[in-house]
Amino acid sequence: MRRGRVVGIVFYAGLLILMAAILFKLLDDVLPNTLARHIGFDSESYTLVLLLAPWIQFVRPRLAGSSWEWPVTLAASAACIVIGVLLYQSDLPSQWKTLNETFLAAGVLIAYLQLHRPLPPGIPLVIAGGVLAAIIVASDAALITDLAEALGVIILLPLAVDVFDRRILNPNAAPAPASRYGWWVFLVLAPVVFSVLNRALDDGSALDTIARYGVRPQEAFVAVLLIELYFAVILSRRVREPA
Repeated sequence: MRRGRVVGIVFYAGLLILMAAILFKLLDDVLPNTLARHIGFDSESYTLVLLLAPWIQFVRPRLAGSSWEWPVTLAASAACIVIGVLLYQSDLPSQWKTLNETFLAAGVLIAYLQLHRPLPPGIPLVIAGGVLAAIIVASDAALITDLAEALGVIILLPLAVDVFDRRILNPNAAPAPASRYGWWVFLVLAPVVFSVLNRALDDGSALDTIARYGVRPQEAFVAVLLIELYFAVILSRRVREPA
């Protein structure tokens, strides 16, 4: 437990420093411009990790089973959604306003993460399928386009923690290293594949729509991969489901 706290402090402090550098445009002062720009592009990813990983590691276990569990969870979810809406409607500089999707996604996912495991196996698949169907049907709608990163992570994170890497939230789940590693490879390669397909396809098919939309939420892939690597590799332990 003590090791987890120390590693967590170092990890989160590093992300907070990085986000401060991005938000106040300090990266160009310490990094080459090209590298600074690429790192800055993923600011939504780092923010999402800062919102969800501490919840999984510290808040979720302490709330589970208590009378405060759902009042606090729903209050945190609502606060994130309100912040997301305010950022979306604001005239703040782009590096701040772009975080609206992160907070909106966190508002949905905090409540989802607090559910006790194991969940019925169809739930994450239904969520992913439903959101994907909505994207295919309404991909040209401005709101769907604007919320690409949020919708992307709402698809990916339930699949991550409840299909491919279930031991993060449920230590009683059967080990499945092949599933976990294959999923990590998918998270790395999928944005590249979507980019290639987006250039190759222009036929208006469902695959074309998915590829065209799939190049947008790169931050979602990065965020989910960072969360999984933090718990499975950096922290090197599972988060236990409280009794």
